Amino acid sequence: MLVTPALLYLIKVIILNLQTTAKYSGYFRMFKTIIKKSSEVVQSTSKFLCVLTSCALLLTLGSNQLDAQDATAEPGRYRPQGREIASAIGREFGESLYEVRTYDPQADVEEFSSATIFYPLTLSFAPAFSAVVLVPGYTATQEAYDWWGPTLASLGIAVMIIDTNDPRDTFQPRVQAHIAAINFLVAENDNADSPIQGKIDTNKLGIMGHSLGGGAALAAAEQLGDRIKAVIPLMPYCCELGESFTGDYSGLTVPTLIITSAVDTVAPPEQHAHALYNAIADSTAKAYLEFNTGTHNLPTNGGNDLPNVARFTFAWLKLNLDGNTNFSAHFSGELSGDLAAKISILDTNQ
Repeated sequence: MLVTPALLYLIKVIILNLQTTAKYSGYFRMFKTIIKKSSEVVQSTSKFLCVLTSCALLLTLGSNQLDAQDATAEPGRYRPQGREIASAIGREFGESLYEVRTYDPQADVEEFSSATIFYPLTLSFAPAFSAVVLVPGYTATQEAYDWWGPTLASLGIAVMIIDTNDPRDTFQPRVQAHIAAINFLVAENDNADSPIQGKIDTNKLGIMGHSLGGGAALAAAEQLGDRIKAVIPLMPYCCELGESFTGDYSGLTVPTLIITSAVDTVAPPEQHAHALYNAIADSTAKAYLEFNTGTHNLPTNGGNDLPNVARFTFAWLKLNLDGNTNFSAHFSGELSGDLAAKISILDTNQ
């Protein structure tokens, strides 16, 4: 019995599907290469099965080596902590893991200077994925948030992290950067030269921001309206530097999750995060999460509780971008175990 092109194609599809287990991606690339070469020379089923057996052995032996590599890898755009956090969340929620790619598009816009897109590697016929934009805090650059890319993209949510024109850009320029970033992401989805063309579901978009970028996210969400389905301010600074919050977000309709720390001295919750939360109408889906500990840099690469920051962020995005109501239970206000000791306030109208 000869190995047919159809059989080879089926095996390739299976291999691509297995790529959703991200940590074995390098070995799957080797596996695919062997299959490709084998298709040129293998003529009998018995020889072909021998090749497959060799590939399986390579994958088995390689997995232990890869685990060791993951443990010692240097920090970078594929931070190991992001992969590890995604893996834990995937196990908890029963979510598939995807291999992650990065793309640095040409950001030819006035409102921000550059961007990096982390996106899940999916099959061509797979459904389009949801996506979020993240805007840094005052004086920060996108590199401070690299862990977010592999964390969310490994779980099937693309992330575009931008750099503002100047790290010292104030509140209003960051509001405009959020809006421009959403427009840019939609345009990239239509760009024939982009690796994410047609892969983003533009009905499932959200925005996130840290510090001044977090406060600006709320103002941008009010303007974007139903173009986005979620907004997540992280340790938000309410307004222009040095000003007190006197605004009103009663017109905001975008589901909002605010994450902060009780001991944030840069943006104390009562003057910033909690004041913003109270300014949002109860008719809008909203949740307020306050950790007991953590500096103003809680959501950056060096944050002290990134797994739980990511866990609640992912749950909010799945609930509101994908409409998966199973995740609403994670905002029920009931905390137990370690979470009860780590979180001082979970307030929500969910």
